[in-house]
Amino acid sequence: MAGARRLRTGVAASTSAIFVNSFSFFANVGRMQFTPRQQLPRLRWRTAAAGLVLGLLLGFAGPFGSYPAFPRATRYAFWLGSTAAGMLAAVAAEAVLPRTRPRGGAVRIGAVALLSAVPMTFVVAWAMSLVQPGRVFTPQQLPGLFVAVAVVQLLVAYATAATEPLAAPAPDPAGMPDGPAAAVPAFPPALLDRLPPEIGSDILALETEDHYLRVHTPKGSALVLMRMADAVALLDPRLGAQVHRRWWVAEAAVVAVRRDGATMSLCLADWRVVPVGRTFAPTARTRFAHLAGRDPAGPGGATARAPRPPE
Repeated sequence: MAGARRLRTGVAASTSAIFVNSFSFFANVGRMQFTPRQQLPRLRWRTAAAGLVLGLLLGFAGPFGSYPAFPRATRYAFWLGSTAAGMLAAVAAEAVLPRTRPRGGAVRIGAVALLSAVPMTFVVAWAMSLVQPGRVFTPQQLPGLFVAVAVVQLLVAYATAATEPLAAPAPDPAGMPDGPAAAVPAFPPALLDRLPPEIGSDILALETEDHYLRVHTPKGSALVLMRMADAVALLDPRLGAQVHRRWWVAEAAVVAVRRDGATMSLCLADWRVVPVGRTFAPTARTRFAHLAGRDPAGPGGATARAPRPPE
């Protein structure tokens, strides 16, 4: 009996290495191409798969006394359900907390874990009452339960952060080359690889639609599953600027600046008019000052824009 217990302890101790290796695999595996309808609305397939792995590992290890207390099927069901709920709580906490960079830093992961552990403490207390009828947590016991839940949420927050797409580091002006090469930055493959080939890769603007981005090009538009903040972090600042909470525009696509009193908007090469938010107006005025008062049709009335699409 003692030998079997030592064996199980050794196996459980090795699960930490398996945990790290498993999440490294899901974090670095190549991107699969899906249509927007096929993609999960919030949790990417890698995040969901990482949550499944974590739930199975916890069910196998049986931490916090769940191994001797629960039958095998109950133990796995409990940890898989707790991990799924913890993933949702971590995503909600990530959305509530202010934006920081890097998003996958230790402080950020710890903050997500602590914030998401608050609702999860009550979820776990309720789940425990289901798997162990008659068990009730008193107010004095909740702080201890919170600590245990926070430990699990730390693993969940790490899994969520590890499977998010990494933002490209901001370019170092001191290290940028001089001359024409410095004036023609490229759009990142992390964004271009998500676009269908038929619309090309000459991006004019990005527009937020729910949890998606609509990418506009001269040949059409397409939806990709990405947040505006993540897209802006990926893009070289020389390519363009965010001018509204819902809009990013490529500098090369802007042909004129339109003013109507205090309201400012940008005219793009595809005849699209993009509003400029008040928060972004000072930056937009400075960046596009050379286009102020320009006729969108170009000098002499000769259009420099793409043909107007049919009404």
